[in-house]
Amino acid sequence: MGQLRAKKIGWTLAALVWAWTGCMSKAPYTVAVAEERTVGQCTYLDTISANSDMGALQISPKFTYVARDKVLERSEMVGATHIVWLADYPFASSAMAFYCGK
Repeated sequence: MGQLRAKKIGWTLAALVWAWTGCMSKAPYTVAVAEERTVGQCTYLDTISANSDMGALQISPKFTYVARDKVLERSEMVGATHIVWLADYPFASSAMAFYCGK
């Protein structure tokens, strides 16, 4: 009987953690990733770049690579519907933002 109770508690905790992390995560971005040849008829908006501060790896490793997310977020902020990646590395990303209509 004790093992069954422990399993129920374990599954309940796992479900709560799953729900909590799901609620905390950002919704998917609405900007589509495209190739340059497919945005020829679109309006160029801006070239967006971002760097990711990974911290001093020797002292306090953060292991966070948010450059890609920053570019996608800023692309949405300028009204882009599509982006074309110029560079996409863990420490820095850059993309051209385009508006291709609804």
